[in-house]
Amino acid sequence: MRIITFCFLLSLSILLNFGYAKPRMISLDLSGQYPIKIYQDSEINVSNTFDTNLYDLTITKTPLSKEILSVSEFATGQSFTLAFPKTGTYEICFSKEKNEAQTCLNLDVLKRIAA
Repeated sequence: MRIITFCFLLSLSILLNFGYAKPRMISLDLSGQYPIKIYQDSEINVSNTFDTNLYDLTITKTPLSKEILSVSEFATGQSFTLAFPKTGTYEICFSKEKNEAQTCLNLDVLKRIAA
């Protein structure tokens, strides 16, 4: 009986620790894979890893330029989590200075295929 209880508790702890996927971290420093590929409905964590605030951060769905999110000032070290329910191409754009040209990252949101 002790072995059964031990196995049950071990299985439960494994499921609790590994059963929940953590959001994928997206850094805005452009040093990673470009364009960034993610699956629909997967949570991503967008983080400002720069040593300065970012301005006019927007997330749009291209080619229609439909604005999904807009943040006027994104503080250094700040982050947010989101998921994309629809497949397609999205852009995350921001400026390092107020009223300056924007830098953009492309995101390809791919259809999730069930195994």
